[in-house]
Amino acid sequence: MVEKKKSQSSNTSVAESQSSDDKFALIIMNFVIDAFYSVFFIVLAYMAFWIIVVLSVLGFIVRAVGSEQPDDLKGFTKRLTFFISECLNFSSNNIKEKPFPFGKFPD
Repeated sequence: MVEKKKSQSSNTSVAESQSSDDKFALIIMNFVIDAFYSVFFIVLAYMAFWIIVVLSVLGFIVRAVGSEQPDDLKGFTKRLTFFISECLNFSSNNIKEKPFPFGKFPD
């Protein structure tokens, strides 16, 4: 009878340690997923930055020719800068909502 009580208490402690191990594993997994998303959105912001550089050069060329910069080009460049801002805010943990590929593209 003494042995039976011992085994029950050891089973309880094993279950509790597995539960705490599971919680610890979930915390680590969430951290790894957040780190992956942060790096992913930093790379997207970097690529969007270079697209803005190309569009800016294109805008200067259009203005040098003597014509007005198209409104569509201005609007897209403005939306892309907001996208970069959202990516960097997400990567620095200022916002929790994921940007464009997982959410809506800025208006």
